[in-house]
Amino acid sequence: MASEVWYSYNKMLENCVVIIDDEESLVKSIIRLLSDENLIFETASNGKQGLKKCIEHSPELVIVDYQMPEMDGLEFIKALKSIQSDVPVIVMTAHGDREVGIQFLKEGAFRYLEKPFKGDEFRLTVIEAIKQSKLLKENKTLSTIINLKDDFSEIIGESSAMKELFDVIHKVAATEATVLIQGESGTGKELIAKAIHEKSDRCSGPFIRFNCAALPETLIESELFGHEKGAFTGAEQLKLGRFELANGGTIFVDEIGELSLKMQVKLLRVLQEREFERVGGTHTLSADIRVIAATNRNLQDMVREGSFREDLFFRLNTFPITIPPLRNRGDDVLLLAESFLQRYSVEHKKKGLHLNEGAMSCLKQYQWTGNIRELQNVVSRAVILSENGQDISKELLIMGELSHSSQLSNYFDQELTEEALMKAYARHVLKKFNGVKKDTAQALGINFRTLNNRLAD
Repeated sequence: MASEVWYSYNKMLENCVVIIDDEESLVKSIIRLLSDENLIFETASNGKQGLKKCIEHSPELVIVDYQMPEMDGLEFIKALKSIQSDVPVIVMTAHGDREVGIQFLKEGAFRYLEKPFKGDEFRLTVIEAIKQSKLLKENKTLSTIINLKDDFSEIIGESSAMKELFDVIHKVAATEATVLIQGESGTGKELIAKAIHEKSDRCSGPFIRFNCAALPETLIESELFGHEKGAFTGAEQLKLGRFELANGGTIFVDEIGELSLKMQVKLLRVLQEREFERVGGTHTLSADIRVIAATNRNLQDMVREGSFREDLFFRLNTFPITIPPLRNRGDDVLLLAESFLQRYSVEHKKKGLHLNEGAMSCLKQYQWTGNIRELQNVVSRAVILSENGQDISKELLIMGELSHSSQLSNYFDQELTEEALMKAYARHVLKKFNGVKKDTAQALGINFRTLNNRLAD
């Protein structure tokens, strides 16, 4: 039964570490090794049980073995990261499994340790991982201070359009209605979906994301519904799909307009019957989920063209929400820019940066066809190119035709160091001012000596 995996979500333990390994003696050894660290331990013998423990207790750290029954460590970390992306994971591998360990790091693991490992090394790694976990949680808490709408943890806006949107979110969150979020690319559809989830009665359950355009059609069915071991070539382990992982919570299906007609039929069944089967399975699983879908395409036009099912559209369109584009949000662009400026100043270790009047006027007048995502990129680049204590001028706001010029695009497509990028941009601005260094330095907001240093090979 699908219900055997799902549970109560409210039992969160401070300083909790989840250990997942089917070797009981090793688990006991780890607990003894960490006995002086003021930690609470939860244990599981396989990945499926481990996921249950993680959702129940929201741990500071997960320690998992690579070789486990039912679901190996790699499959486990993929499932965990879709539910709790910030929790650090330490993976234990057998000696000689270096390539496997590297694959874990690519999937988001904090560290991998080859067995047998040294006790001191293991303890220090655990302490470091827990410190990182706590820091991430503190940063998330602090980030809400700069948000101007305290009722919504990640959405910034004071315009009338956003106030209306906040009111709509409150109203629909209190229901179980399926929601269709529409809006241009970069408007923040996932943030709106997450806000609906967090304001709903399902807020203590998982919030699972799935982007229909991120995978080829051949993999989408397995990703959404999961598969049984041996269902097809390469299916060496049981895989839980996104619908199963979302049980008791919300699934956010982004870019819904990219789904094939075949997959639309399968999604329609989930919406209508609240049930599905894993690929290669015969047992029907129930789906206690709320579905929030999003698209930047006109689904009604797609229905008329025959590329989107009309019955699925009406199922999804139970409660439509349209997010206003950034160009229609007035001074919200400055509020968002200031928020991004603070974020990237910390990230790039810059201090005392401010947007001058020219830059703010430029930001307000620009059309922002890429919306919030484009603004975020513009501010990030400006911070990289600035000096400590600098008033950021409009010349540092690389956007529009300037951001798409072949010369500058080549710079940003490369993985340049921050110093190399600043040098490249200084040469670009110098060319714009026909080689006049005085005008170039003034435009960049730096002194003559700093400009010469940047122009030096």
